[in-house]
This record gives sequence, structure tokens and C-alpha cells, in this order.
Amino acid sequence: MLTADKLLARGHLALDWAASLVDDEVGFRDAGNIINGYYKSVVAFTTGGRVSEARRIANYIEKTFLVNGDINALEGDPTGPGFSNYRNAWLGRGVHVLGRYDLSRALGDFIEGQIDPLTGGLFADPHAPAEKRETCWGSTGSGVLALIAMGRLAAAQRAGDYMIAMMDDQPDAKGKLYLRRDASGKIIDKDIREGLALVYSIEMGTPGQVYWYVGMAMNACANLYLATGDRKWIDGGYKAFEYFKNCHEEIYQIISNGKVAWGLAAMYAVTGDAQFKKHALDAWQWHYDVQSPDGRWLRVGQIASLEEQPVHITLDTTLERAFYMFELSRTLDI
Repeated sequence: MLTADKLLARGHLALDWAASLVDDEVGFRDAGNIINGYYKSVVAFTTGGRVSEARRIANYIEKTFLVNGDINALEGDPTGPGFSNYRNAWLGRGVHVLGRYDLSRALGDFIEGQIDPLTGGLFADPHAPAEKRETCWGSTGSGVLALIAMGRLAAAQRAGDYMIAMMDDQPDAKGKLYLRRDASGKIIDKDIREGLALVYSIEMGTPGQVYWYVGMAMNACANLYLATGDRKWIDGGYKAFEYFKNCHEEIYQIISNGKVAWGLAAMYAVTGDAQFKKHALDAWQWHYDVQSPDGRWLRVGQIASLEEQPVHITLDTTLERAFYMFELSRTLDI
């Protein structure tokens, strides 16, 4: 049975491994200057109490990646642009809780400037031409959490309204959940993939989907309720939970779904509804079981082994799940 002590111990095991790679000159040794390995690191280290490592990596990100509040401008970075503002939001929240308010101010200003005045959604790629810009449900959820952390509550609520409207406006209420709007505000109701990560829809009840968006929505709604006391955010979290219940059973055993457990736990924390706790524990048990003895995570089903997995991907996967274990130890009564 999972307990808070077990989660904390495993989270620190993961941070031990990541901390061993921290170097003031090169950031993370062997990771290269690839933003994918860095943007979740500050919030993971800070939440786990590794403030020295968090500060050192924040300093490296500032001098290497950050340009006018955007961390996605380094020439030659192979990380895909489809979730650029999703990454900005993760880092913005991290540097804010670290106390680097100078950095969070720059990132927060940039993120607020990336909120679509038409729909309230966060643009996925800030560098796309205006006529080709898309707003993204998952990126917007990341933005909501960052904006709440930074005290930018009006902007967070505007983005939260977009997330609820995406559920209310779905053209197919049961079979699919579409995840993006185009520059005119219209939901993109096509099945478009660019690799595994950039997915425009979730087909309910079908294997091979990427479900993390649902967890991000529950988390955003739960935190908006905490910040405002407005019951509409609880209702929004329950709407997202209905999508979770219609997903294929593999949702409990897929590496991209750490956010699902995180979101379920956040909803449990604000509602006390036992079904959220049960599903959160069920979803997290597999992640707990597949962690390697030295604290790392492999992207199971996507890469054959940790030896073959690039360091920047191992950092991204491991630091994110370490953070979730700290969060679950806080939000679940275990």
C-alpha cells in the first residue's frame, strides 16, 4: 500500500540521481542544451527541498535559455514547438516558488501576453504566425497553475473559463475530446498527430491515447477553486473526471499519465470525494512500481531501455514524477 513516507522516499531517490548531474557550467551533465530536460527541474527540486540545486539550475536556465520571458528561443534546440508555452508555465511556477521573482515576473508577463483575447486559451506556440496560432487545453492548464502561483488570479480565471468552455463546446460529447482551437476560436475537430506528444484529440475507450490533458484540467480546476472559492471550478473538475471515467483501462498503466494521478489527487484534496483518492492511488501504483532502483524512470513503451534513453528525456520524465510524488504525499490522506 502506498503511503506518504514511501512517496517521499522515492521522490528523494529520484532527486538524488538528478542532483548528481547538476553542474554550474553545463547545467545537467550529458543533457545538452535541450530545454526539454530543464523546464520541470526547478519546481521539482524546490518542492523536494533541494534549494541549492534549484537555484543553480535556475541560474543556468536564465543565462542559457531565457529571452524576454520565453525559454524556447535557443537556436538548434530539437524540442518541438507545439508546447512552448506549456514549458514556459512549468518554469514560471518553479522559479516563483523558488523565490526568483525577477524570473517569474518576466515569464508571467510573457504568459499573460500569450492568452488569446478571443477565447482565453493559452497559445501553444508563441512563434507561430498569427493566422496559424492554436490554443491548447493542456497548455492552458499549465498556464492556469503558473498564473495562480504568481498571484495573477484574473488571468488564471480567464484561462480556466477557456478550459471549461472546451468541454462544453465539444462537437462529440462522448466519443472524442478535442484539445485545440484555431486562430478563429473554432475547435479543431481533426485527428492530427505530430509524433506522440502533440495530439489534437483523445478517442475515449480506445487504447494508444495520450490522456494527461484530463489530469491537468482536474488540477487546474481544483486549484482555481482553492484560490477563489467559486463552486463552478469544482463542477469543471467533475466534468473532466467524466472524461477520465470513459478512457480506456490502459490509463492506469501508461507513462504519460502521471498528471492523471496528480489531477485526481488535487480533486480529492478539495472535495474529500473518496473516488478521486481511489483512482489516484490506482493510477500512481504503476508509476511507483516501474521506477528504477536508482530513481530514474524509463518512458515505458516508447524507449527500450534507460541506457538508450537520452539524458534530457530521462531528466524530464524523472523530475516530473518526483514532483508528483511530493504532491501526492501532500494531497492524499495516506
